[in-house]
Amino acid sequence: MKSIQIEFSKYESVNSLWSELIEHHGFERAKNIVSQAIDLQKMNGDKNVTMPIIFSGTGGLALIPIQSLKEKNLKSKSKENQVLIFNLKKKSFQILNEAKH
Repeated sequence: MKSIQIEFSKYESVNSLWSELIEHHGFERAKNIVSQAIDLQKMNGDKNVTMPIIFSGTGGLALIPIQSLKEKNLKSKSKENQVLIFNLKKKSFQILNEAKH
């Protein structure tokens, strides 16, 4: 599996991408996209090394090295069921923590 690299210093951390994902794909589909991203991490990722990323425009998925986030000095401690939502056009990203039911 290929690993993608993103220079997060060129992007802004926001809190609006989850709601935009819901607006664009609908709540159930957005929830399924997050679930698929978490499954991708569980099947192909490496805990404390990779994090799933969702491309908000397409709903596409990938894994990124957590080191990319640490270089930006993000205060995100690596947690299970954590997903990064990324918007290339708006040059923004959001770290989403899945709520446990």
